[in-house]
Amino acid sequence: MMQIIYLVIQVLSLVGLISGILMFWLVIEPDKEKNTHSHPYVSIIIPARDEAQRLPWLLESIRSQNWHHYEIIVVDDESTDQTSEVASHFGAHVYRSQPVGTMSPGKANALAYGAQFAKGEWLLFLDADVAFENPDSLEEILSNYHHQGGQGILSIQPYHRIKRPYENLSAIFNIIVLIGINVFTFWQDRFQTAGSFGPCILCDKASYQLTGGHEAAEESIMEDFALSDLFFAKNLPVTNYLGHGILNIRMYEEGMKQLVEGWTKNLATASQSTHPKVMLMIQLWILGVIMVTIAPVIAFYSSSIPALITSLIIYLMYGVHTYILARRAGNFSIILITLYPLFVLFFTAIFLYSIYRTRIIGSVMWRGRKIDL
Repeated sequence: MMQIIYLVIQVLSLVGLISGILMFWLVIEPDKEKNTHSHPYVSIIIPARDEAQRLPWLLESIRSQNWHHYEIIVVDDESTDQTSEVASHFGAHVYRSQPVGTMSPGKANALAYGAQFAKGEWLLFLDADVAFENPDSLEEILSNYHHQGGQGILSIQPYHRIKRPYENLSAIFNIIVLIGINVFTFWQDRFQTAGSFGPCILCDKASYQLTGGHEAAEESIMEDFALSDLFFAKNLPVTNYLGHGILNIRMYEEGMKQLVEGWTKNLATASQSTHPKVMLMIQLWILGVIMVTIAPVIAFYSSSIPALITSLIIYLMYGVHTYILARRAGNFSIILITLYPLFVLFFTAIFLYSIYRTRIIGSVMWRGRKIDL
């Protein structure tokens, strides 16, 4: 009986590993070559709520770009620190966020408000915790957008730069966020893109106005996903890329509380847009993690040395694969190879908490605000 249980566990482990390989099969990054065509004037719009510590990193990286045909708009979203002063120091146009129509205070409203002042033909929405990685990053992004006809949305998920040990707890979240967008699977062309990556969204002003922009997307807590749906409804393209080598991000550097609040806010809502088949692969992959964790224990108590060795090999195979996936999203620690079940357990706990907050309580907390859903 024990042998049959062990065999079932190993089969599920391998099924999970195969699912993990297929669900994150592709690495799609922007073309690094610069376009010889000239680009239109670009408005870079940055929503900022208490971002005085992070803004210099982003604004300095913008100022160091080799392409300079842009304006910077920073929308101060009711900050209590020196956000406005820091932004002004770097030459940005600073506006205090005001309600747009019937919109509630928050990121979506700040983006919609900033767009009202934009003079550019193209709009580049950037989160305050990102930064360009090299002096040609901006022009490379614009060149890729030029290649897609200068219409619709081009979004990039920045490469996650880790500086403190606890930030590695975001590893599984980063993997799932990338997979959940539906475009990096083995069957890329079969699944419709689930949304766009909020930290970096480039679109043309004409399309933004045609769709209603962030004001029309305001009802969703995930304004980036809702914005993409509006563009899809108008038959406008939405493309998504990984940002390694072009754009970096430093997430939740304030501490564990912010990390938990951030992922709680985003996780359950974003998962609703993931294709059911992609979601199944994610679930099988997580089930596989559980199985490879149990297998060595069963092999040990069955006193089977070959089974124990086989279990440990598969466990390490799973760990190496998890580490490879994580490194596509950020510079996560090699400790993932051995301790990845703990990271998956943490992800699962936050995911369940996210479902509880979003679907039962009906609200989440973010940066001192209660957001009703």
